[in-house]
Amino acid sequence: MRGTALVLAAGLLPAVLGAQGFGVYELSTCTMGRGGAVAASPCADGSAVFFNPAGLSALSGTHISVGLTTITPSGGFTDDIFQQHTDMTSQTFVIPNVFITRRMSDKIGVGIGLFVPYGLGTKWPTTFAGRFAGYDTEVKTFYIQPTVSYQVTPRLSFGLGIDYIHASVALHQRLDLSTFAAAPGITLGQLGIPAGTDFGNADLSASGNGIAFNGGITFKVNDQLTLGGHFMTKKTIHFSGNANFQQLPTGLVLPASNPITGTVLPIDQFLTNTVFNTGGPLANGPATTDVVLPDQGTIGLDYKFTDKWHVSADYQQVVWGWFQTLQVNFQNPATPPLVSNEYYRDSNGFRVGTEYQYSPRFTLRGGYVYNSAAAPDETVTPRLPEGSRNSFIVGVGVQLTSALHGDATYMYLQQNDRRGRVSESSTVNTGLYTFKASLFGAGLSYSF
Repeated sequence: MRGTALVLAAGLLPAVLGAQGFGVYELSTCTMGRGGAVAASPCADGSAVFFNPAGLSALSGTHISVGLTTITPSGGFTDDIFQQHTDMTSQTFVIPNVFITRRMSDKIGVGIGLFVPYGLGTKWPTTFAGRFAGYDTEVKTFYIQPTVSYQVTPRLSFGLGIDYIHASVALHQRLDLSTFAAAPGITLGQLGIPAGTDFGNADLSASGNGIAFNGGITFKVNDQLTLGGHFMTKKTIHFSGNANFQQLPTGLVLPASNPITGTVLPIDQFLTNTVFNTGGPLANGPATTDVVLPDQGTIGLDYKFTDKWHVSADYQQVVWGWFQTLQVNFQNPATPPLVSNEYYRDSNGFRVGTEYQYSPRFTLRGGYVYNSAAAPDETVTPRLPEGSRNSFIVGVGVQLTSALHGDATYMYLQQNDRRGRVSESSTVNTGLYTFKASLFGAGLSYSF
């Protein structure tokens, strides 16, 4: 059974948490409009809580902002042999954010943020060949970060935030009867069961909590140039959850000549009595694992050409290289621990953004982002068809009243086509994944 249903647990957690394909950096509509290039000069909506805590000391008064980003992905897979194309199931994710900041003195700023840096998923039709690797995957996170910033001099500031993290993941996957090891060294596929025969549905859900730290620095070189950076520490999250298995009828029967029993063998009855029964390898039960949420850091600069126009650029690295191996442990004694080698690599991002104050009421923004992929070729599956990507952004800010400001942003994300596979047991990539997404952001901030 090890090679069939239990790839569910072995592959799920690193796939949904272990690469930038499920990460969300659009945690502020203003920041999103500038391509996320705000390490040296965060937006005035309080989102410096996440993007660079040191930036809070540059804000005056009190700021309250709320926003959301909608993410609508689309994509598909085309196999090499028959050129059969399957589209991903359409869905839209809504990612909220809330930031509250206050200047306590000439040198001290404080704030708190509620945001979702991971919160996406993939969904495929249950007729898709990749359903045995996963047809419905989703990750949800929730971060709360209280933050303080201290201005050492008018040019130099530091900031530190403490993140409380709650994360949960879910995977739905079909089980392939042809790969079932009915006896030592014998799979049912070798006995004539066609490949791609569904005999079960597997669901895994797990959650965990943790604490991380987010620190930042800004340095104003002169009136035009500011440098900045922030660093969020890695955190190992202990996930605990449940694996649930539902048997699906096949109506198949092995003849009396089969080497398993030597008698006529109704497959469904055999699976009910030996696999899905209490104590069997596919009996429902708890599962646990530890997953590293990696360090991530950004350095950047902001250059002010005029009082109305400035340009910024950031380099970001997420240290997914920490994540090499995953072990999943099951409470069920019939299910042995599983070890999965992922061999992730660090991902890099390059961000460029600009902001121009067109008039006292309107501010125009634009940006470009490039991200490299963290997943190596052997982990490009339906759960995470990730590749390097380019994003193009436009945005606008509107001063609605003397205290109320609104922002709106659109981003088009185009991922480079990436070869991948649909089966965990395959050792070669068998087709081409395509992916793109449209992102809309809207936010309001109130200052007093």
